[in-house]
Amino acid sequence: MQALAAPRQVMQAVQRFIALYSRPDLTWADLPRLRRATRLPILLKGILHPDDARRALDAGMDGIVVSNHGGRQVDGAVASLDMLAPVAEAVAGRVPVLFDGGIRTGSDVVKALALGASAVLLGRPYVYGLALAGEDGVRAVLQGLAAELDLTLALMGCPGLDGLDGSALVRHPAA
Repeated sequence: MQALAAPRQVMQAVQRFIALYSRPDLTWADLPRLRRATRLPILLKGILHPDDARRALDAGMDGIVVSNHGGRQVDGAVASLDMLAPVAEAVAGRVPVLFDGGIRTGSDVVKALALGASAVLLGRPYVYGLALAGEDGVRAVLQGLAAELDLTLALMGCPGLDGLDGSALVRHPAA
């Protein structure tokens, strides 16, 4: 059994992580400068409020990613799925709205698309496939997800993704 890292090593690792991935000095005011610095599309990730989506559009962003980063940054953060429809409504089709919120199955994809996502991000599952079987594992994960999506649509009586909207998720009272 391997010994735990010394407290000093743990602190160094945390400080290195913060230095690489955390930029608390960045603000909304930095977005126009970023927009001017590149012609590449910019997708702003971490949007969880309609007002923030509108603000991102005002700053020239090319797309929105609805995400709470796995809820890790703020314990008890609002669920990304709960905020998807209000954010998509605020964007009103002006830019793509991507959803990053624990997509694991075809029915997860259907829910996100029905709530207004233009596309979904597949976080960890492809990494699991990669770890287990390399490129073939990633292919298997994607093929499985596509098959589940097709099955979900078929069971809903939906011929395809076109026309999929929130009504697909509404429970209708028994007649």
